Amino acid sequence: MQFLSALASITLLVSFPLTLHAQNVPNDYIIKEYTDPSKPYLQVLDAKGKVAYTFEKAYDFPSQYKNTVTIADPSLKPIFSMVSSDDQCRLKTHYAQLRGPAAKDNLPKREYKYDNSRTFGKILWRFNFYSDGAGAREYYKFERNRTNKGGRIYKVAAGQPSQLVGLLRFQVRRDNWVGPDTVNGIKTFTLSCIDGAPLPELVTLLGMVFYRC
Repeated sequence: MQFLSALASITLLVSFPLTLHAQNVPNDYIIKEYTDPSKPYLQVLDAKGKVAYTFEKAYDFPSQYKNTVTIADPSLKPIFSMVSSDDQCRLKTHYAQLRGPAAKDNLPKREYKYDNSRTFGKILWRFNFYSDGAGAREYYKFERNRTNKGGRIYKVAAGQPSQLVGLLRFQVRRDNWVGPDTVNGIKTFTLSCIDGAPLPELVTLLGMVFYRC
């Protein structure tokens, strides 16, 4: 049984990127590795090269380790913000949404936690949010690769197998919208996700992992 379960997991991981790119428009959300220093935010592009979201990380000087991250739409209208008082390089970090509509379970609407203690040999991000549509809180984890910032994103629930919903990975993209760099391509950090995935939350993870030391 363990062998069959492992085989099924391997098959899913291999077929997942192929399934995404078999669609007419892949569910890719892209950050260029070399960003525009004149902008205080990251532009997150869709597969056609259009700005889909922006992600900003603001450092609250002189308060040490206190930062704010904001995900916004293409017009820079904020979708939500989260704050941290312990955002230290290579240490455990906790972000929470403290403003905005309250969740019905009286917990922060959204929370993200980074754990580099390598529990079970893994570097993990865990995040959750209250889904008004589902009327319940949803939980996710990101298992980071050992050798780079990429990895796999899973939806998790008690008593159920983890569901693979997305990948973070470094790419060299040669899409038409790249322009003069099409031949050589541009380096990107890319989120690829399944249909129906919670995009603002996954794009937030993309930005937070990209900025992480």
